Amino acid sequence: MDSDVWRRRTAQLLRPSVQAAVIVQCGIGWLRPNKLALRNAVDEALLTAQVRRGSSLRIDRVVLHNLPIALSRQADFRTLAASFDEWQFRMAAACSLLSTPSPAVHRLIIPGDCPEPPLPDMVAVRANGQWSDEEQAESALRVIGAPGMTTPLTGYDVDLSGPFSDSDPSVHM
Repeated sequence: MDSDVWRRRTAQLLRPSVQAAVIVQCGIGWLRPNKLALRNAVDEALLTAQVRRGSSLRIDRVVLHNLPIALSRQADFRTLAASFDEWQFRMAAACSLLSTPSPAVHRLIIPGDCPEPPLPDMVAVRANGQWSDEEQAESALRVIGAPGMTTPLTGYDVDLSGPFSDSDPSVHM
């Protein structure tokens, strides 16, 4: 996973000619400590683009719903699991707290005996009606659209009630 490529591709989302993007981040490498800065940069780029562009930009993001069982035998499983939980929480919190449309986060459901996700990590953008990588974009969109393959990430999936319940919409009424 090339950090410069990911940064360049996600920066394209600010261009007015870009109408949609499909981002797949299902590789276990995203959960490793050495990828935290890149993961944060991608998260920031997606949220910045969505806030600035609003409903003129459709972002579909695919991440893991569950960690493959094969990982539980790895020495760093606890670190990976903690990183996974923190990232899921952060994505759900960010989407719940935005006042504009947020990137749609689709969590890919991996069967227990499957060692790896069926989708490669990628960023595809649709600008002027054309996908930057038609094959990968269509493959990801088929998975998103297939019943039982993904489940949406929402604020209800994580406990966002802090000590003052700031995330509760009734607090702001």
